[in-house]
Amino acid sequence: MSFKIFITKYIAQFKAMNPKYDVIYKVSTQAPIRFEDPENVKLSFACMADTHLPNRESAEKNLANFFEDVRNSESPFDATLMAGDIADYGFKSEYNRFFRVLDGQKKGPAMLVTIGNHDARAIYRRNTNIVMKKVEEYLGIDTKGKSYYSYDIKGYTFIVIATEKRVLEKAHITPEQIAFLDRELKRATKDGKPAFVMCHQPFAETHGLPEVWKTGDMGEQNDEVRAIMEKYKNVFFINGHLHGGVFDKTLEILNKENNVVSLSIPGYRKPNNFGITDAGVGYYAEVYADRIVFTARNFLTGEPVTGDYTRFEFALI
Repeated sequence: MSFKIFITKYIAQFKAMNPKYDVIYKVSTQAPIRFEDPENVKLSFACMADTHLPNRESAEKNLANFFEDVRNSESPFDATLMAGDIADYGFKSEYNRFFRVLDGQKKGPAMLVTIGNHDARAIYRRNTNIVMKKVEEYLGIDTKGKSYYSYDIKGYTFIVIATEKRVLEKAHITPEQIAFLDRELKRATKDGKPAFVMCHQPFAETHGLPEVWKTGDMGEQNDEVRAIMEKYKNVFFINGHLHGGVFDKTLEILNKENNVVSLSIPGYRKPNNFGITDAGVGYYAEVYADRIVFTARNFLTGEPVTGDYTRFEFALI
């Protein structure tokens, strides 16, 4: 690990313990989200990750800012994605706060949620049941007791994958889930449309791994899962876990020929480690017939994010 990476990582971790994160932020309405070509957007969604919600009122109110900023958009969103690490310690009280906020959004965009390692490392089965029952309620689907699922919106498919056992950092993806991913991607991309896959953990040797975090990748089934995604065209992988901020490793091309892309969403509640480190930053996506645009946004404060790596555009093939 380089000295610069070492210093920035541990300074950010020290700042994350600062009491100022009990501050309750207010959402600005001065610069609402504005799509680049609103008349031609086929699908839109906003992404967040790593809320690490503690049992504190300030965290609950700040989580609600994300949805308020999405509602304030000049054009409606079709979905919101939360890429895992819902709770900080896995306590039931933390999930109560998280889902109390989401329960208030039932009439808004579809809400897709997955578990992260903080949700799985202590009380895996109970916490997974809590999350997946809410997923079933929000989306009107039957997950059949699994931690993974797929959901179609406006003819586009979202596939959510997750660990299937208690883990410290990495994920455990069973052969059954890998086969599910393969089937769903084949179905989702057969007509040339892009597909979106969400998992908390990213792939090994992407987004600065292992230098930025020695144990921060998907784990034992990493290569198998990645090989499935790379079989298909126009697959966009949304992940969290790394708290990497907005920097030169935020986006990775997994397979250029097939246009398979990985986007690592910064952590929402605490400062991140590199580049633009602000809490509250995520990305929103505008899907057009021939391209996809990802744009960074501070959903905590309701403000645009400017600078390098804040906008990515991909032509569909």
